[in-house]
Amino acid sequence: MSSLSLGREAQRKIIHISSALIPLAYYWGAPKSVILSLSAFLAGGFLLADLLRLNFALARKYFLAVFSVLLRADEKKNKLTGATYLFLGMVLSVLLFPPKAAISAMFFATLADPAAALIGKRYGTDLFFDKTIEGALAFYLTAAAVILIFTHYSWLGLGVALLCALIEFLPIPLNDNLTIPLVGGYLLTVLG
Repeated sequence: MSSLSLGREAQRKIIHISSALIPLAYYWGAPKSVILSLSAFLAGGFLLADLLRLNFALARKYFLAVFSVLLRADEKKNKLTGATYLFLGMVLSVLLFPPKAAISAMFFATLADPAAALIGKRYGTDLFFDKTIEGALAFYLTAAAVILIFTHYSWLGLGVALLCALIEFLPIPLNDNLTIPLVGGYLLTVLG
């Protein structure tokens, strides 16, 4: 688990959860061009902020003064923030996958991933790969609800939700805000 307290983790996950408005708008019929533009704008903004703070001491000073309490240790040093990866994952989901798969993939990142972090932090007991079984279960149940409520995939869609929960759980070196929507969107696209 991250070294952030439950309260700090909850504050951090507000970005994820509020970002669920983007796939929700897509689900409700917002045009692909609008969803893509909004996601690209947010990805670009967070990427620019990251690049500035990683390359300029003054930008780093001000960025850390505002956001330090919400950053994980590796993000404070030399990595992009989770928000940058989240919005890059959304951009790629919209670009690469049909709407039904992209919507699910984005919801996995914006709802299931924060559920895993918050439930794991609050109720998790044993750590495996720096994660908890309770968090992985929360991810799966949230992703399964997304499949059943928003997309009506067959039972195979629930298998995709399980695979994405496994990806979130395992210590894969790539940021899960990017891997979860890409793997989920790809598998759901293949399932059609």
